[in-house]
Amino acid sequence: MHKALYRVYRPLKFEDVIGQEHITKTLKNQIDNNNIAHAYLFSGTRGTGKTSTAKIFARAVNCMNLNNHEPCNECEICKGILSDSIMDVVEIDAASNNGVDDIRELRENVKYPPTKGKYKVYIIDEVHMLSQGAFNALLKTLEEPPYYIIFILATTEAHKIPATILSRCQKYDFKRVKVDDIVLRMKKICNDLDIEVEEKALNLIARNAGGALRDALSILDQCVSYSENEIKYSDVVNLLGTVNIDFLFDMSKYIIEEDTKHALELLNELIICGKDIKQFLTDLIDHFRNLMVCKVSHEVYEIINLPIETIDLLKNQSESVDLNNIIRIINLLSDTQNNIKYASNSRILVEIAIMKLSEPALKLDEKSILNRIQNIENIIKNGVSISKNDNTINNKNDTSKKNENHAKEIKKIKNPDIIEIEKAWPEILEYMKNDKQMSIQAMLKEINDFEMDQNTLIILVEDKFKFIKDRLNRDNEKLYIKSVINNITDQNINVRIELKSDMTTSQTNDQEDEGMRILENVFPKEMIQVKDSIKET
Repeated sequence: MHKALYRVYRPLKFEDVIGQEHITKTLKNQIDNNNIAHAYLFSGTRGTGKTSTAKIFARAVNCMNLNNHEPCNECEICKGILSDSIMDVVEIDAASNNGVDDIRELRENVKYPPTKGKYKVYIIDEVHMLSQGAFNALLKTLEEPPYYIIFILATTEAHKIPATILSRCQKYDFKRVKVDDIVLRMKKICNDLDIEVEEKALNLIARNAGGALRDALSILDQCVSYSENEIKYSDVVNLLGTVNIDFLFDMSKYIIEEDTKHALELLNELIICGKDIKQFLTDLIDHFRNLMVCKVSHEVYEIINLPIETIDLLKNQSESVDLNNIIRIINLLSDTQNNIKYASNSRILVEIAIMKLSEPALKLDEKSILNRIQNIENIIKNGVSISKNDNTINNKNDTSKKNENHAKEIKKIKNPDIIEIEKAWPEILEYMKNDKQMSIQAMLKEINDFEMDQNTLIILVEDKFKFIKDRLNRDNEKLYIKSVINNITDQNINVRIELKSDMTTSQTNDQEDEGMRILENVFPKEMIQVKDSIKET
């Protein structure tokens, strides 16, 4: 009969416990100093070694031939405990023995001393499952236990244990096992079993184990059955229902480049292949989390548990996306992940999310608008504009080149004045939208006042939108706005962006200058100057 790998390779000594050195060292020192407590609480996520460590400790305190504070596993007591033939170590599952009567029976048995060893050890697994009455019954025994009794309580949810119980235990928190440590352990097992395995396959198993070594060995066991003597990365991907790293890089690339068409096509391939769409969301969130880490940290090789070559690819991709955009993407994906639990058609929700991610114009929240403005600033800074449909790069000098076919469809206006410009304004905005310049179009939509100064169109901006005035007044933006207006109106006018308050002040100054010119035509200039000097005094 086949025996699961996590059972075959269950730790038998403290040194075999992976990733919990802070606990095993303390326990060994207690054995060395004969400073053993009467109650311990082992807490932590599943598969991190709580029960295994408890059993090793139970053998170590009773072992007849300790070797460097490790159980020998060869003496009569160690063998008896391993084979469950000695009743000095009792393991209780609190999930199925959680009543008051169960604990009362335990209290009765506590009265009897150990038969072979020095200590009688009670290991209560999933202790948080005990009822309140059972906890109360256990409390009395924990307060005044016989000298030969040791309680080891193990739990994945320490917050559910009453404070009165916690205060009587030494608490040890088991950490999630690091990916590198899990990979090393699986490598050793594969070598023992004479199985060839790809490094990235082990890495994928370790990442999907969520820090639980037992889960990793269970997945490895399944892969061994599937692949026999060779485990490939593609085999692990198929078994886990996850997407490979290349798929995640492609999908994130399309989202960053706002390529909705290819992003949806890639999602369709995922669904056709029968992948779990919820797992895909989790993997994609993790991918953008890694991109975020690359943007903000210099210690990425310690924070991201991936092969070095993959981290290098992440660092390169992170340079093509702004941090605000990454945060926006993670937030939207996380919202979708929460909503998908209650959806009858999860595919539609994911498709909508991808469309929002790759089409920021569809989302009008503050982060999306900031991201779109940031993209404009990057384009201006780099001196180029990028067309996302064909990925061609146009120089600043080519910004006046527009879609001639679309221009022919728009009504041409001769000899424009303010009224004609206002009539043409909706067509101008529509042109910009079709030309994929939604950011400029969105800012100009807030404007409805214009003036003409000879051959210059003055676009007036409300004072509260000063940031729009500052951005539209940059050379690249003004050149584009000017080219669109001239293209539609068939004219050759200049464009200027001003705040309304600035124009009011300017008009007042112009009126004063005009008044001065009238005075100079009526009175001698000397008289006007004398009058000014008298006024000043």
